[in-house]
Amino acid sequence: MDDLLDKYLTPEMQKKRGRLVDVTGSDPLLRAQDVLKHNRQSLTCRHLEGNWFEVAYRTFDWDAKDTVTIRIPVRAEEDKKGMVRINYITPYWGGSRYGDYLFDIPSQKVRDRLDARTFVETFFNAYTYSYAIMSTSLEEDLEQLRKRYCTSFMQEKYATLKQQFLEDECYKDPLIDCADFDAFWYPTISVASIDSITFLISYDLGVKGWRNDIKVTVTREKERFRLSDIEVE
Repeated sequence: MDDLLDKYLTPEMQKKRGRLVDVTGSDPLLRAQDVLKHNRQSLTCRHLEGNWFEVAYRTFDWDAKDTVTIRIPVRAEEDKKGMVRINYITPYWGGSRYGDYLFDIPSQKVRDRLDARTFVETFFNAYTYSYAIMSTSLEEDLEQLRKRYCTSFMQEKYATLKQQFLEDECYKDPLIDCADFDAFWYPTISVASIDSITFLISYDLGVKGWRNDIKVTVTREKERFRLSDIEVE
């Protein structure tokens, strides 16, 4: 399986697959933890449009007490070497939806001089943008944003929370309170003011009842706003 993933998934999708496994507890290529022989025998694939294809198979749904069809849209493109690779797999919260529109997200510049709320909104949009588009330099992008726009105390707290999560075998990014941030979630981001320096960032994970809330505090240093503290549920 590792050889197949290395050969036929882009490096960015391989990393995202790992993050999706942490979020869902299942393999996004299957939308399940395992498959049986009869699932494999029902496997089909059809072209949707452009670079999008739909992989489908039949499985038993214990909640419905009946067999259902699992439909998984995937996007595949040729790389620079002419090798066709999968570069996105629609997670289960996306259902059977697909389309390049998902990644038509304008890059966000952090505006840290106007007011605290604008700073929080633009910072969080910029931070999640790198996740949503599956940046080739994701870890570096996120680290640079934290170093530039977080106070020393906040950077230390981030590292402490990250270590605590790892010790609990939880691989979440404290700033998003999740192991991944998917393109389907990007349009649901909202920021609410608690007071002049405290804000609640929320986003919908695409499943009923699944919503993440992150409370952040900002301070002003040399006429620029910076994240100074964070609380996650």
